[in-house]
Order: sequence, then C-alpha cells, then structure tokens
Amino acid sequence: MADDDRPTVRLVAHCRRCHGWLLSPRSVAEGIGPTCAMRERAEQRAGSEQTLTLFDISERAA
Repeated sequence: MADDDRPTVRLVAHCRRCHGWLLSPRSVAEGIGPTCAMRERAEQRAGSEQTLTLFDISERAA
C-alpha cells in the first residue's frame, strides 16, 4: 500500500460562538472562526465605549 492511499486526517472543531465547523488550523487553535472573531471584537469595542444618556448630556451643558 502506497503512502498516497492513506486517508487524510484533519482536526476540526466547533466555533465557540456559532457552533459552526472550524477547519483551518488557526481557527481550531483559537476556537472561533474569522467572521465570529470579527463580530466579537466589534461587540467588545462597542461595549467598552461609554454610553451617554440624556441626563449625562444635560449635566455637561449646565
């Protein structure tokens, strides 16, 4: 039996965010796919920004 006849084995995992299949070695290592990682970073940036209310704005104007 030649080496080329052996089946190919790939490590796959599920994304921690959407539970989709992860196939790339980098995604498997990080536990998240590239699209979900981009969305997660955007959510973290949005959450870290200070949210102002109308009360905060009116206090600053006074």
